[in-house]
Amino acid sequence: MATTRVLRLWMQVSLDGFVAGPGGEFDWPTYEKELHTFAVEQAGDVGAMLYGRKVYEGMAAYWPDPTRYPGATELDLRYSEIWKRVPKYVFSTTLDEASWNTTVVAEDLVEVVRELKAAPGGDLVLFGGAEIAATFVRERLIDEYWLFVHPIVLGGGTPLFPALDERLPMELVESRIFDSAVTHLRYRAT
Repeated sequence: MATTRVLRLWMQVSLDGFVAGPGGEFDWPTYEKELHTFAVEQAGDVGAMLYGRKVYEGMAAYWPDPTRYPGATELDLRYSEIWKRVPKYVFSTTLDEASWNTTVVAEDLVEVVRELKAAPGGDLVLFGGAEIAATFVRERLIDEYWLFVHPIVLGGGTPLFPALDERLPMELVESRIFDSAVTHLRYRAT
């Protein structure tokens, strides 16, 4: 019997449930060494990374060579090597091409994701952004929700979850606190 790869949503979220501030800002996550180390360790086993266009463009601007920026750490360099190696899929109707081992998906998102889940290899991780994550949530494509709750109330912005026609029950699988600040909640869709 064939097994399918798990698709995880990896998302930073405020205490009040937002993934971006009122002006779209993403300057609020607390990303210290313990959480950064965990992210690098988890990335090593990823079969593919999935993105919306905006997040992909931000990642592609930084991760190919973090030494171009002040303060790049050894963890940044380790993640950079993983990021360049791992296959990436960017879901966009406006992006024509992408580099760094990346495939642009403009059509048939649901079918492409189902094919990726059925293919052999490591698990899939959706890093967002909010628009593509909302589509994945609505289509019930996400198997696990890896939420990293940061100690800040934004008071508004882009919510983590879109409006849904029916409830989305979940089971808490794991929780952990990083750097005495960020709570990781791992939920499985049931």
